[in-house]
Amino acid sequence: MNRDRTRLLLSEYGRNVQTMVAYLKTIEDRELRNRQAEVVVAVMGNVNPAQKDSEGFQHMLWDHLFMIADFDLDVDAPFPKPTPEMFAPRPQRVAYSQSYIAQKQYGANVRRMIQALAKEPASEAREAAATGMAKYMKQKSFEYNKEFPSNEGVIGDIREMSNGAISLEAAALDNTRIDTSGNGPRPNNGRGGKNNRNGNNGGGNGHGQRKYVKRNTK
Repeated sequence: MNRDRTRLLLSEYGRNVQTMVAYLKTIEDRELRNRQAEVVVAVMGNVNPAQKDSEGFQHMLWDHLFMIADFDLDVDAPFPKPTPEMFAPRPQRVAYSQSYIAQKQYGANVRRMIQALAKEPASEAREAAATGMAKYMKQKSFEYNKEFPSNEGVIGDIREMSNGAISLEAAALDNTRIDTSGNGPRPNNGRGGKNNRNGNNGGGNGHGQRKYVKRNTK
């Protein structure tokens, strides 16, 4: 049964080729072993007769011969003998590009921009740019923490990021407007809302209000 046989290393060549390669290892005469290896490679080439004579295809066949032999075959091949590492190379270690971010609510780009701004000479333009960055940082802090940040906290973070080169006044951020529209409650469009699917403006069972008229029984 197939489950009792050895595993096929390269199934496209079949079990007979694998048996022939195993026989090559038992041949003690080196010259005979070399000639028989060429015969086995020729048989393996029948899997693609159209490319049988191409150099690249021949190189691949000899590599496959050594792979089927588990790289334990001593023959004189027309190409360099491959090694297991060539077909299963160990990947190089990839260094992580991320670094520790002290204030995650702002992101790494904010820190880089503050550090670049700190290298500029002190001027009104630099102070205006720093004030704009502080307002942006207040917005991002609110989105991250879901609470309103203090002016002193944001100014302290800018001072720390710039190594003390940029120091703003808290009054410059007093009138900063934080957009909270994306964090408010969702409108209620259910049974008690104004826009339910039946068009009635209030509660009830969803059906239009009926008007009853008293009949004249006389």
